[in-house]
Amino acid sequence: MPTKDMTKTMFAEAIIELLNHVPFKKITVTMLANHCRVPRQTFYYHFHDKYELVNWIYSSDLNKVMAENANESWSTVTYLFFQKLNEKRAFYKKVLIDSGQNSLLEHSQTYPANLFLASLSQGGQSPVIKDLQFSLNYHAYACSNMTRHWLLSEPHVTPEEQNCKTLRAMPQMLHDELNCARWHA
Repeated sequence: MPTKDMTKTMFAEAIIELLNHVPFKKITVTMLANHCRVPRQTFYYHFHDKYELVNWIYSSDLNKVMAENANESWSTVTYLFFQKLNEKRAFYKKVLIDSGQNSLLEHSQTYPANLFLASLSQGGQSPVIKDLQFSLNYHAYACSNMTRHWLLSEPHVTPEEQNCKTLRAMPQMLHDELNCARWHA
């Protein structure tokens, strides 16, 4: 792992550990830097704020699932991502409470849609037709909100059940195109 990713991972581990004792809203960059025993400027070299750090963790989780399963179907990739979210449920529950500007909710609405659009474009749909792009964005916004609800709910639905519900709610045109796509995280 390159040094830059190691430093980002160090901050990711720090925020996850701090969340065991401190509410997300009270965590500061100074606390993160002190926890990592580095100057605050080191944090700012990698992230603008704690929200960007949280979004990086989410993006890294999604990218890893997509990269490790590049030859799998869309439904398998989404199931595996739901599993990853479930494994880190305690962390995601603590950061999803905040839904303001730069929040994880906002990021989770746009980041996966952009990845999937890029995959569709590379898979031959160039440019991606407007109806398909609309369906993808619409579904991404719905999925991010339903995923947030799923992560915050008790008792929770299994990742497999959540994945099935998500796939059943997907427009058929989008489902067909995503099943033909290859993932490029």
